[in-house]
Amino acid sequence: MSTHPGPARARRLPALTRRRATWVAGTIVALSVVFFLLANGAGLSDPGLQYDELLFVNGALGGTHAYHGFIASEAFGVPTMLMTYIGALKAWLYAPIFSVFGVSVDTIRVPAVLLAALAIVLAVALVRRLLGTWPTLAFAVLLGTDPVLGSMSRADWGPIVLSALLRVCALLAYFAFLRRGQARYLWLLVISLSLGVFNKLDYGWFIVGLLVAALVMHRRELWRIVRSRPVAMLPPLAFQVVVAIVVFFEIALPAERLPRPGHLLIGARITEVENLFRGTFDGAAVYQYMTGSLLAHATLMGSLFPWVLLGSCGVAGWFAVWGRCRAQDDPLRARASTTAFFVVLFIVMALGITATRQATGPHNIFLLWPLPSLLAICLLATALALPWRSPRLAAATVLGIAVLALLATQVRTSLEYVHAYRDRREWTAPWSPEIYAAASAVSHSATGVTSIITADWGLGTQIFALGNEAVRDRFNDVWPSFTSATATPAALQREWFQGSMIVVFHTQAAQIMPSTTQRVEAVLKNLGSRARPIFVGRQIEVEEVGP
Repeated sequence: MSTHPGPARARRLPALTRRRATWVAGTIVALSVVFFLLANGAGLSDPGLQYDELLFVNGALGGTHAYHGFIASEAFGVPTMLMTYIGALKAWLYAPIFSVFGVSVDTIRVPAVLLAALAIVLAVALVRRLLGTWPTLAFAVLLGTDPVLGSMSRADWGPIVLSALLRVCALLAYFAFLRRGQARYLWLLVISLSLGVFNKLDYGWFIVGLLVAALVMHRRELWRIVRSRPVAMLPPLAFQVVVAIVVFFEIALPAERLPRPGHLLIGARITEVENLFRGTFDGAAVYQYMTGSLLAHATLMGSLFPWVLLGSCGVAGWFAVWGRCRAQDDPLRARASTTAFFVVLFIVMALGITATRQATGPHNIFLLWPLPSLLAICLLATALALPWRSPRLAAATVLGIAVLALLATQVRTSLEYVHAYRDRREWTAPWSPEIYAAASAVSHSATGVTSIITADWGLGTQIFALGNEAVRDRFNDVWPSFTSATATPAALQREWFQGSMIVVFHTQAAQIMPSTTQRVEAVLKNLGSRARPIFVGRQIEVEEVGP
């Protein structure tokens, strides 16, 4: 009897192997997402809700109160722009959540964490289509353990979550359109780009980078698609042109009139952005901003990425000179082409961020996510596709070790963030959990006063969001009045301390805008027995003033 398997069995074994591989891959992706949710979804009250994190709440509540801060424009009574360069997209998404469940830490942060997890899933799907199964698994694990994505999504200031999600959606739609040439994918791309730039203007650098990368890498393929179906392609392209014109005149031009930081020489600005990139993507800058202390164990992303970028540029250069000559179905050509596309996208976006002098924080540089991890995996996947055995083994071994080391440091840093969330530390003033007790004290006394004011940056949107309706009906965020060098205690008292009221301010050690606390305390001293404290913390104080 023959020992060779028959035809039917020979066909079943590969199918069984594929099913097992699919199950293993799905399990690894699911575990990565679960790790992300567990690490960033527990103990959501820490750090405290931050000022910029909550600037959308007024718009989400409909702008029905006398206080109209962060509602820059409306249409038919509906808030449309929160600031001149931030649209009301997040406010619209949260409006039904707040109408059903109210405004709380959970209703603010849980949706943000879930949207970030969705961005991970879609990014993994993108890489699965471009690079195959096994590079995708490494990418999924890197994203799921990314402490920067986790911490910045949990406290979505910027905002960054919707931007990240829409960038991934745009990339998925772009490559689907490139592969299938159907107008519906072009519509998905146009909608993703339009919503992204409406969400926040800096998304425009992603649009520019995507356009440049598309023209550099795929102009022939794109022209062939458009020429084959011009009637179907015209409406989405025309819609995108209209959106671009509206954005330019209604968002970009008004944003140009905003104050800019002092001028820096080109070299100094490049160094500033480089340091910001390192501090953001290795987790150190975000951790220090929130906790006021140094991160004990940063990730290796900051130190490894220059080498990743250098190697990716080398791959892109090889593709430009020799790679295009290889067969269309050659794995090395496909992966080198993908690497080159993302290199161009990264470089254009990085140049745009560098040219934007207002881009000075982690939430600005995070516009580059998920490109650092994506380029690392593209480089690894390209190494695995090398046709020469010895170079393939050497390159894959070195890159595999680097990815494993990065993964280990990301897990370690993520756990350090989790420990910070749980140990009830004293966070920096913008992230102080004392805001919850302060807001509760204000809500308890709100009905007995005629006005409620906040006298320093970092308190207003929190008191408004966490307060009850009595607070919102009486609230005004007037911290700019207390920062003016000409604002004397007597003038401030005449303007803001007439009748019964509540003032919320920082302690001297925690004040953010210089001299705001001293001015408040001078006014309160003049009021004498009319003022009494209703909450005193290490970072926040609340005083009630009688008539």
